[in-house]
Amino acid sequence: MSFAKFDLTGKRALVTGGGDGLGREFTEALLDSGAEVVICSRRADFIDEVVRDISKSYSSISGTTCDITKYEEVLDLVNRIGKIDILVNSAGLSHRAAWPVPQSKDWQRIMTLNVEAPFWLSQLLMPAMIERSWGRVINISSICGLISGNPAHLPGLGVDMPSYYASKHALIGLTRFLATQVATTGVTVNAICPGPFDSPANREYFSPGPMLDALVTGIPMERIGAEGELRTAIQFLAAPGSSFVTGQSIVVDGGTTVW
Repeated sequence: MSFAKFDLTGKRALVTGGGDGLGREFTEALLDSGAEVVICSRRADFIDEVVRDISKSYSSISGTTCDITKYEEVLDLVNRIGKIDILVNSAGLSHRAAWPVPQSKDWQRIMTLNVEAPFWLSQLLMPAMIERSWGRVINISSICGLISGNPAHLPGLGVDMPSYYASKHALIGLTRFLATQVATTGVTVNAICPGPFDSPANREYFSPGPMLDALVTGIPMERIGAEGELRTAIQFLAAPGSSFVTGQSIVVDGGTTVW
């Protein structure tokens, strides 16, 4: 296959949560493939700092502020940023609380960010993609959207994140639903489900020690994911050459969900 099938030159992407952690991996992967990328965050100072840093290596990066849990701000964002060919819904949070604990407010906050905001952005950006007969929507779910987790692999931490598990399962359901709705239009909708990865947010849990030792016993590769190992997944799903792939969840987890 020609490398042109992976070339995103002339395409424009929006990556929510694209300034840090795995979101920054996705941003840089799309830039590597030739796309122009817009990232957004609630914090203007943070987004400005990230853009300055990424601009040292890439020229086609810009940033803007938006709290994507507020529909009015999402609508304003879409009106401001113009044409988007690739939407990456990467922003997400988890909330830790045992399931019997009342948590309605936190539950709603997680659901709004992890599920409703991706739906809003898809609703607002996909019609123009359909008009152009080309578009990519990539939702960042998790293996927590496929399995319920084994607390034995997380000693001292456990899996007390009911809203996170529910939201990531819901995001996969939304991915499949939207994929069927636009399947004949040239727009594809897929998800990426990362397993345990080294990232700033995870480092306090996955540093060398008993927890990491227990975690990797549930991973056939016997290690967590490293920097750069998610890039090709998003490059593939965003690529022109993936035009017959839709409604899928690409799992990048070292084999965790095989067992």
